[in-house]
Amino acid sequence: MTMTARELAQAATAVENGGALPAGLPEGHGLIIGITGAPGAGKSSLADALVREIRRRGKTVAVVAVDPSSRTTGGAILGDRIRMQSHHGDPGVFIRSMATRGASGGLAQTSVRMARLFRGAGFDFIIVETVGAGQDEIEIAASADVTLVVLVPGMGDEVQAIKAGMMEIADIFVINKADRPGVDQTATELDTERPIFRTVAIDGAGVPELMDAIAGFEPKRPLTPDPQWSVDHIGVAVRSLEEALPFYTEQLGMKLLGRETVLREKVNVAMLDAGPSRIELLEPTAPDSPIAKRGPGLHHVAMRVNDFDEVIARLKKSGAKVLNEPRRGAGGHLYVFIHPGSAGGVLWEIIQHPHELNHQPNKEQNCQK
Repeated sequence: MTMTARELAQAATAVENGGALPAGLPEGHGLIIGITGAPGAGKSSLADALVREIRRRGKTVAVVAVDPSSRTTGGAILGDRIRMQSHHGDPGVFIRSMATRGASGGLAQTSVRMARLFRGAGFDFIIVETVGAGQDEIEIAASADVTLVVLVPGMGDEVQAIKAGMMEIADIFVINKADRPGVDQTATELDTERPIFRTVAIDGAGVPELMDAIAGFEPKRPLTPDPQWSVDHIGVAVRSLEEALPFYTEQLGMKLLGRETVLREKVNVAMLDAGPSRIELLEPTAPDSPIAKRGPGLHHVAMRVNDFDEVIARLKKSGAKVLNEPRRGAGGHLYVFIHPGSAGGVLWEIIQHPHELNHQPNKEQNCQK
């Protein structure tokens, strides 16, 4: 799939916000390199050095840099973009920093799918750099074709702790900052048959040899498609957003993603981050709003689908009662509602996100203006 840098950035934003991968995304053949290890080991510097070496060899590379989120604000430092500014303007390099948003294991919940996006977009190598929190980093093994565990000399007992949690996932151990004292002792303490490379990432020492070893690996698995169905959000009708929001944001600690008014539906909307899905609070703005008619409480369950037209056609053919023609909803997604009588008493919303429609140009004409 050929995408411009802008289209790729838009697709990456959509994936990070819970959207599906672009329709028709091929498998790709890029190698996913996972970089993990203890904080302070120089993972970002090593990733930057690998990018330089990959470009020196005439190959393309995308970087998924996972930064820690503040549990209070949900924000992240996203410092890898600053560290890798020297690659700005290089069309063969694409860097995306992501916040963990509280996900365990050091990987943001959508970072694996982000790596899939870049592989499908045709990059030769995809580097996934994790937060680095010791033994919790085993999640990287589920997505990487080759996993680098990075250490530094002088870690002492920390080497044993890292071995206990990462020995099984490491394909290659990298002792970075190898110009420091204690590098031989660290290599001895690893006591492993897996390859051990010594690097000084800031000046590139040892990086070409490490890259030779990485290039000897092959992708472990093909790019798997997104599931046909996934929960996008749960709609909850409330009398007042101002009264309801403190429970979700202050007591539950959910992040408010945004607010919007949908004039057609006569409703004010507040969207909250709920991990891989979202909570949509709905406040009626008029007595004849569809939200007011049903009253406060669970309003609907919204399911995201990959092929909107095909799903709706299949539902209609099977006799399901579709309540409206496709419309644009909050955030620009395309949606229809399915009558509760056809869905076991639950109002269902079937949606497809805007970025998915961008890859299916005929969908726009189905929208009611």
